[in-house]
Amino acid sequence: PRAPSTWAPYSAHTEKIKMFAPRLAGKRVLMFADFQFEDAELLFPKLRLEEEGATVLVAGAHPKGTKYTGKYGYPVRSDVHVDDVDLATIDALVIPGGFAPDYMRRNKTMLGIVAQLVAEGRRPVAGICHAPWMFCSARDATGAPVVRGKRCAAFFAIKDDVLNAGGIFVDDPVVVDGNLITSRTPQDLVPFCHAIISAMADP
Repeated sequence: PRAPSTWAPYSAHTEKIKMFAPRLAGKRVLMFADFQFEDAELLFPKLRLEEEGATVLVAGAHPKGTKYTGKYGYPVRSDVHVDDVDLATIDALVIPGGFAPDYMRRNKTMLGIVAQLVAEGRRPVAGICHAPWMFCSARDATGAPVVRGKRCAAFFAIKDDVLNAGGIFVDDPVVVDGNLITSRTPQDLVPFCHAIISAMADP
């Protein structure tokens, strides 16, 4: 005999969905993008943050609506030109890796946003894989790299860049030093996102 059906009415499923309480409702996250980003490092955090109720604003150095393609071909369109970002409305910054950060660190506005948020010390600034290049290139008020004196995880190939900028390289899945959150590779995306969500959700 056929096993009894486990199907439940749609209303029963929606009740279970309602039990999930997003932790970041009303929050706005700025995410930098450029060509040749590491696909998973942009898409996974974007979807996880949206799942938690946050609005993710993708910003690039090209006109609004530009289609950026990741290393493996996945596209994402920018919501805003980086020059038009209103930082007063932003609760966190997330920077994916791949080759994209090498383009990003040539943009004065992106570097300025990183420097401002790191110096402010209140809103999370998160970068994974090659994204810490941005923390080596962005400068504080004294002209020093913002990563100077900070513990930082990154892809092993840019360890020397972090050290030469005065950072403290740490080979851990995720490192939190003040408002700076860093990770090494796509394999670290789960703890990376957990750290971002926790930092944003905590008062």
